[in-house]
Amino acid sequence: MRKILTLFVAMLSLSSYVAAAQSAMQLSNVRKVYIEKMNNNLDQYLASSISSKFHGTLTVVLDRASADAILRGQNLAAQETQKATVQLVDKTESTVLWSGSANDRSMMMLDLKHGGEKKLADHLIGELKKAMQP
Repeated sequence: MRKILTLFVAMLSLSSYVAAAQSAMQLSNVRKVYIEKMNNNLDQYLASSISSKFHGTLTVVLDRASADAILRGQNLAAQETQKATVQLVDKTESTVLWSGSANDRSMMMLDLKHGGEKKLADHLIGELKKAMQP
């Protein structure tokens, strides 16, 4: 009985290790992403930046069900418009695969300069690309 219990504990530990290893590899396996609607059309700028930076290795899909992961704004309503925090979560929305924040440091008098959202999106997607590299 002691051997069976020891074997069971060993198998349980191994399955936990394998599950942890699989979740660590998930970010690099993401190929299709769905982007939720965000304030100031940031979602559109993120989609454009993904297209230009990933060159087809990561694509934006319009159907949430066909995505490997979901890119969503994190507490955007509480933030000032010149800042953005986004999260890439798995399709079950139970695991954060990546999170990034950016701000437009070229602010003048609390108003975004033209292209502020584009700068935020380009910075965020650049950081995501770095994180996805093996």
